[in-house]
Amino acid sequence: MDAILNTWPLGLIGLLSLAGLMGACELGARLGSRSADDPHRDAAHGYILSGVFGLLALLIGFTFGMALDRFETRRALVVSEANAIGTAEMRVQLLEAPAGPALSSLLRDYARTRLLYGQADAAQKPQLAVQSEVLRERLQADTLAGVAPIRTTPLAALVVSAVNETIDIGAEREAAHAARLPATVAVVLFVYAVVAAGVLGFALSGSSRSHRSVSALMFLLLTLALTLILDLDRPRGGSIQVSQAPMEGLVASFRPQVTLASPPSPATPVSPAAGAPSRP
Repeated sequence: MDAILNTWPLGLIGLLSLAGLMGACELGARLGSRSADDPHRDAAHGYILSGVFGLLALLIGFTFGMALDRFETRRALVVSEANAIGTAEMRVQLLEAPAGPALSSLLRDYARTRLLYGQADAAQKPQLAVQSEVLRERLQADTLAGVAPIRTTPLAALVVSAVNETIDIGAEREAAHAARLPATVAVVLFVYAVVAAGVLGFALSGSSRSHRSVSALMFLLLTLALTLILDLDRPRGGSIQVSQAPMEGLVASFRPQVTLASPPSPATPVSPAAGAPSRP
């Protein structure tokens, strides 16, 4: 079921859902036509429909909230990771050469890899995640080696904390990408929607065609809501994508590193050449 929810095209899932809802409604209408002569039939229909569709609205709102919360978490982590990498890259430049420039270059490579990770589709993300993990291990080892000579100074604590935050947010972002809507919740929602459509068809059996047209429109809106939930739960497979603008801005802000040459030593005064006339 996870493969269906995460890999099948959303248009196909939407069409199958709409067909299932309308089929359940038609089946309910056929069953309801057999009890059309029951005098107490219409009295309870309003209460039944209110309860069934009220609970359906509650389930949709609950599921939509879960998907939207995951989407907002992924978007916030992109901003946090871009800020963390930028802070770490600025602080490592305070270290003396060769540790400072080497760590700065490594962080820039890591930022470019993370940008590619955010822009990649679902099939390319595992490979970029492995590359990110390799770079994080190098960052950890090179940072500890770079601050070893100054490990008792406040600068060492600043550099280590910034790099450590960069590493942690990267792993957290990958975990948030892997977190999806539980398949059980989605299946229960779809099954309940089909049952609700059957109840509606049972209640409206024998009604005019206008009622059925309105029911079909409601099923279309319900299908759009269900596919929207699945779209929010697909980080790179749906039409609603997390913006990578913060990471793009960070990578674009990187300027070529310039190694400052050591200042020239003060010029040694040159004594006037022998035989040169001296100034009065």
